[in-house]
Amino acid sequence: MTTTATAPHPSAEPFFKPEHLDRILGHMNEDHASANLGYVRHYGNLPEAIAATLTGIDQNGIYLDATLPSGEVRAIFIGFAKPLSSPADAHPVLVDMAIAAATALGAAVPQVPGHTAGTAHASAPVRPAGGDAFGRAREAAAFLRENFRTVILGTVSAEGEPDASVAPAVFVDGSFYVYISGLSHHTHNIRATKRASVFLIEDESSARQLLARRRLTFASSAAPVTRDAGRFTEILPILKEKFGPVMEHLETMVDFELFQLTPERGRLVAGFGQAYEVNPADWTQLSHVNDVGHAVRKG
Repeated sequence: MTTTATAPHPSAEPFFKPEHLDRILGHMNEDHASANLGYVRHYGNLPEAIAATLTGIDQNGIYLDATLPSGEVRAIFIGFAKPLSSPADAHPVLVDMAIAAATALGAAVPQVPGHTAGTAHASAPVRPAGGDAFGRAREAAAFLRENFRTVILGTVSAEGEPDASVAPAVFVDGSFYVYISGLSHHTHNIRATKRASVFLIEDESSARQLLARRRLTFASSAAPVTRDAGRFTEILPILKEKFGPVMEHLETMVDFELFQLTPERGRLVAGFGQAYEVNPADWTQLSHVNDVGHAVRKG
């Protein structure tokens, strides 16, 4: 399997009759846009692509135009593992490719009547190195978990007024713990609703693309941890170790409170078109949110 940024020219001798080629292109672009997108994301190693159009197919591979978030349209050629023996091979090979791409990307696997599951057609390209979208997503979740120091708290008041703020936090035994001032809006909101959203996001300075920063959001229940509770004496030393002398000072502030935020639902964004539901109990358990991609304005 090969991919090139600039597609090679199809062979001079047409492998498909023009009317057959037109039917393939029309069918794929009108009815199977998600399969085209899967081809470029998986085989073309362009996970950030937001749309794809099949522009050609010959005995050696398929030609696509991939649209990137910047608006750039990139020509992609994906070579078959071996040349097609006949035009009739195109259908099973394209189906095998769509199934393999959807499986690797965690998208909905197409169900094709009459297609036999199992061994892929000999011409279907093999899975490319570095094409494991789930692996990249798990790496993103692990990166955020290992590198966060503060979290962004999303809260809402009893009257429905939203608030966003920053708080020091640690993650222990499946819950976030935040030590926050009783004078702040977010503390009042948490007391009133017993709910909070916990948001982790990649630092701007380390992001390859600012608009596609890796980020993770957890909808969480919230409960206070009183100073006389054993959990309080367990968590405060962890906060002190993480944040240093300032926590020694904040511990003496009588208006500060410790809250346990227990994640109930998680959503990870690992890049453009790479959104996943996250199991709060195991951040490696992911399910893809959208296998269609973003719509592109025409004209």
